[in-house]
Amino acid sequence: SNGSVIGIVDVMDCVYASGGAEGWRSIFSSAMECDDVTETASVHSHHSSSVRLKKPQKDNVRPVSKLRPKKPILQNETASVLAVTQMLASKRGDAAIITDESGGLAGIITDTDVTRRVVAKHLSASSTRVSEVMTANPSCVSMSDPATDALVTMVENRFRHLPVTDDSGAIVGVLDIAKCLNDAISKLEKSQEKGSSAAEDAVKQMASLQGAGGNQVAALQALLGPLLSQAFSGQSSPTLRTILAGKPSTIVSPRTTLQETGMMMAEARKAALVVDSGALVGIFGFKDMMSRAIAKELPLDLTAVSTVMTPNPESVSPDTTVIEALQIMHDNKFLTLPVCESNGSVIGIVDVMDCVYASGGAEGWRSIFSSAMECDDVTETASVHSHHSSSVRLKKPQKDNVRPVSKLRPKKPILQNETASVLAVTQMLASKRGDAAIITDESGGLAGIITDTDVTRRVVAKQLAASSTIVSSVMTANPTCVSMSDSAMDALVTMV
Repeated sequence: SNGSVIGIVDVMDCVYASGGAEGWRSIFSSAMECDDVTETASVHSHHSSSVRLKKPQKDNVRPVSKLRPKKPILQNETASVLAVTQMLASKRGDAAIITDESGGLAGIITDTDVTRRVVAKHLSASSTRVSEVMTANPSCVSMSDPATDALVTMVENRFRHLPVTDDSGAIVGVLDIAKCLNDAISKLEKSQEKGSSAAEDAVKQMASLQGAGGNQVAALQALLGPLLSQAFSGQSSPTLRTILAGKPSTIVSPRTTLQETGMMMAEARKAALVVDSGALVGIFGFKDMMSRAIAKELPLDLTAVSTVMTPNPESVSPDTTVIEALQIMHDNKFLTLPVCESNGSVIGIVDVMDCVYASGGAEGWRSIFSSAMECDDVTETASVHSHHSSSVRLKKPQKDNVRPVSKLRPKKPILQNETASVLAVTQMLASKRGDAAIITDESGGLAGIITDTDVTRRVVAKQLAASSTIVSSVMTANPTCVSMSDSAMDALVTMV
């Protein structure tokens, strides 16, 4: 309240802090019942190696088409990053679908990618081909796949965008998690105004995972009406101060160059807050970097961030709750929120993903895991044949009513051979935005695991050269592992 800048939040921070994927599943599901499907434009897509989500279909499962995917912004993989950013800037978009020579899905690139993979690495936008920095073969869904599974996949994997195809493989749209959230809330608000109980039914599950009470009742009423006030009463919602505690902030001065700003943003994966004499004077996000700097070919090392920032952004108090922050983001279509004290001092910035991970606590996450495992549909994960290894395997007595590890939807593993260098492993993890690699032996069996923490502790701290250090010499050898058929709860307890 004194104007001190605390930080910034975006819509994903708040989604995670208010129930996570399973909490929002019922909200989205009810919203999809509220009206008809809008047909989207189609571009024929030939064969591609993108990861396609496949779920068992049920007659009462609503498809991805109910989410009204946005029309895709397309560009060929031979185009330059400059051409892509100029096209996105002209169409006010933040993600482009990249196609191969035959028109198939080759990749996706977002405003965030431009900052992290082009600006931060000092690449020239005009001479860098988009195929060199895009996310190749991205996960995608079909218009006929279950909508709630697509949304859960986006939240669990922190995907802001997800390409959509029809059953023949034609690219027909892009799902934007922020748009899905806004659409769902808007539909439920209209439904509530008409006296429908759809919204009330939708929040019952979410209320069991996360909520607010007391002073937050008014905010909840403004968001989804009296139904939320009743559903969330008696529970506590985390504040943005709690979410930001102990986290570094991306604060720059008005004179900081775009190159320096981009490096800081890339490291923190957050928008930059521009602060002058202790007061928040501007904000500069990933989309700003793409459309205002890269697309206009500004010299990044000579341009001050103050010349392209958004001046005098709105900010919120650190005592704002997650639900209140969600309401502000929805009403103003914000993706992030700066957080400042009453005296004007800057605390930081939050987004929706921060809020999700900050919610629930041990019991809250137990509820989320339990709800997720009760879902009928299981995501199929990629499999790599593993031969004999000496890793420690968890074995528990199986019961007919014990849900297996497969219900936890394990992520696709990032694999590397034990003869690779630490440098090769870290470069692979960086390109795939991963934090742990599974190390295999010559026969393809499980040999070990290495995480980002291991790299710092076992390589950097010991002053080893990443390029000449073999990963097998610093990995955790023969790690504990589980089978897809083992007890999920036993696996979770073992990890905790």
